Amino acid sequence: MSLAVVTDSSSCLPADLARARGIGVVPLHATTGDGDRPGSTSRPSPDELAHAYAHAARGADEVLALHLAASLSGTADAATRAAEKINQALGRRVVTVLDSGTTGGALGQAAIAASGAATADDGVERARDLVSRSAVLFLVDDLAHLRRGGRLDRRTALLGGALGVRPILRVTADGIRPVEAVRGAKRARARLAELAAGLASQGAGAIGQTGLIIHADDGTAARALIDAIAAGAPGEEPHGPTGADATAAEAELQAAPPAGGRTDEPARFWPFDPALSVHVGPGALGCVIISPGSRGTTGPAMRT
Repeated sequence: MSLAVVTDSSSCLPADLARARGIGVVPLHATTGDGDRPGSTSRPSPDELAHAYAHAARGADEVLALHLAASLSGTADAATRAAEKINQALGRRVVTVLDSGTTGGALGQAAIAASGAATADDGVERARDLVSRSAVLFLVDDLAHLRRGGRLDRRTALLGGALGVRPILRVTADGIRPVEAVRGAKRARARLAELAAGLASQGAGAIGQTGLIIHADDGTAARALIDAIAAGAPGEEPHGPTGADATAAEAELQAAPPAGGRTDEPARFWPFDPALSVHVGPGALGCVIISPGSRGTTGPAMRT
């Protein structure tokens, strides 16, 4: 038996890494804002997804379609419709759809974990395990982008409307939930780093490695967050490279050293994909902590 894995671009998987792992990536549609008109996103159509699954099935016995949380997008529903169409046409289950219950680097790493499986059932178990050990935290400069997209509940949206308050948010299988509210952008960035460092340190002594993925607009912001997490406490102002050195910083982060001993695996910088960028807005920071233990978010739900 052989397995092909297909995910969507909210996984933020770098293209070269996806190719190396043989993972198909279906893009979410994103339109950037223009003047007073905000940006917008839409899920891939069932036909687009069916095309991707059929292409993957040409080189494998089974296909595992692993997509972002249904609480955040209708992609899993469209994927289910696409899979049913293919499976009915072939008279057997070729495509298995899994609502990952997450997004961003946690979804990307779940796809990587599943890509090492020989069967869809094994791939599902590997993806579930990875997601169950993942925590996805992020911070945005302006909650209006998430509010317009319907990704925040009313209470959290109102919290962000308070003067100077910056909620630190967490992705769960049930949607985006606030962790705590901090007054001021600088303090919020510092607290995000503290929380991430604390989660990373909880994996110390466990068998395996703690993974750290940073999402940001550019390598400069990502390096500043990695440095703060490495210290286990906030740095002052970001001190990464600026201007022409920013591109070099992004490349450097692909082989960054361990974060101050708090993670045993190099920290990775995966930029937000265009669709996520529309929802989080400019200046957002995110971090994915993958523990070697059993702590993390609720595992994903199965969809066939």
